[in-house]
Amino acid sequence: MENILKSVFDEKTVSILCEIPGKKIIGIREVSRKTKIPVATVYRIFQKLEKSGLLKKRKTGVFSFYEVNQNSKAYALIERLIPKKHPLEIFTTIVSKEKTEEIHLLDEAEDKASILVIGNIKTKKVQEICEAIKKEFAYSIQPLVLTRAQYENMAALNIAPMSKKKLFEK
Repeated sequence: MENILKSVFDEKTVSILCEIPGKKIIGIREVSRKTKIPVATVYRIFQKLEKSGLLKKRKTGVFSFYEVNQNSKAYALIERLIPKKHPLEIFTTIVSKEKTEEIHLLDEAEDKASILVIGNIKTKKVQEICEAIKKEFAYSIQPLVLTRAQYENMAALNIAPMSKKKLFEK
């Protein structure tokens, strides 16, 4: 679906559109930081999206922000074309870029999951990623971070956690 969007819109617009689903308020600087697109370019694209009815510009004192018009036809189209990523997908994408060997799903409910991360990644780094996901998506991820040696020692003693699904393997 993203390839179709890129054939109709330029890559920067598609990157920005991918940030909109599920949001009520969106800021230019936030989108610029997440997409690595210059603020001026994001501003120009926001102006086009405002004209389409997707965004409404709001001012609070000297600050401006954009409200996503979830009742617009443009929003309905974006929702259909750009599916929301599940918080576990986002977690896996971010953590797999670190010194991670494997990521396993141990347990999952509607708004939370338990995850096993195997590799030489710092527990603090994983916890920071979990906190960011909880803040943005109201989805709680409880990580267990082990080195390969720790995991193999636990497996040898038959006390290694049981994986429901392997989310990533290097």
